Amino acid sequence: MTFNFGNNLKRLRLSKKLTQEQAAEKLCVSSKSISRWECGNAMPDVMLLPEIAKLYCVTVDELYREKSIAYENYAQKLMSVYESTHNQNDFIEADREFAELLKSGNHTMNDVCIYAILYQYHMQYCKEKALELFKKGLDMGIETDPDTYHWIERQRMCLYAGIGESDKSISEQIEIYNHNPDDVFSSINLLFAYFIAGQNEKALECFENAKEKFPDTPLLFAFGGDIYRRLKRYDDAFSCWNKAIELDLSFTAALHSKASCYEELGDYENAYKTWCDTLEWYEKRGYEIEADEPRKRAEECRRKIIG
Repeated sequence: MTFNFGNNLKRLRLSKKLTQEQAAEKLCVSSKSISRWECGNAMPDVMLLPEIAKLYCVTVDELYREKSIAYENYAQKLMSVYESTHNQNDFIEADREFAELLKSGNHTMNDVCIYAILYQYHMQYCKEKALELFKKGLDMGIETDPDTYHWIERQRMCLYAGIGESDKSISEQIEIYNHNPDDVFSSINLLFAYFIAGQNEKALECFENAKEKFPDTPLLFAFGGDIYRRLKRYDDAFSCWNKAIELDLSFTAALHSKASCYEELGDYENAYKTWCDTLEWYEKRGYEIEADEPRKRAEECRRKIIG
């Protein structure tokens, strides 16, 4: 094993086109130490192995493998590790190494491309993991927690929309609605599927049919407000959000939409008041993290009011 280890060190050093003196300088040891390691007459301190591996762009384990390959740089090596493991910690290490490489200015066009591919792979793996977890939640059954079940459905729709597969969500929700048109969530989720796909007129049609059947559902009116806002029918939007808040004062989604819409219209006084109402609701219940955004937005509106 000692002989192979020494041979590996020499082979890896040569593949990086380093002399013993250059390797010694980078590792802060003497060139004599490098020579003794490569000849098998001594072993490096175990604490130095990670630095040696990084210098030769391999892992510590690969220092002991005869067929280990020295990559162009350590960032690319970490990329290959993540590609194999899909492990979150491996992604973080590769991301950090690439970020440092780009910051140093010693990167190539190839490095930039591989860094982008790292995120491309990560996006794909995250999508697959999210779909896996959504399915796991849905497999627990609607009877476990109906509100959360339908929330998972809508979050999965958002994911499908983000990857250009909104049609899949719409088809699923049409089938569900046709089987149970008198269930409020069948209407809400079909409305949301159209909305998230940008099919605003169809979403509006769903809402206007549903609001007569389910006049006491705050979530339905909150989404209705969002649809009207997108269609620039602002009076109708505010009417819907006010209805949602009237039905359930804790419906903060409607408060957020209402406040941001006032900002969009340049009505900073009403925006300020609505953000303050939202902030008060969070603070009374101890939601300090959630209170941060309305606090900042209220202050921004206040500054605009006073000029």
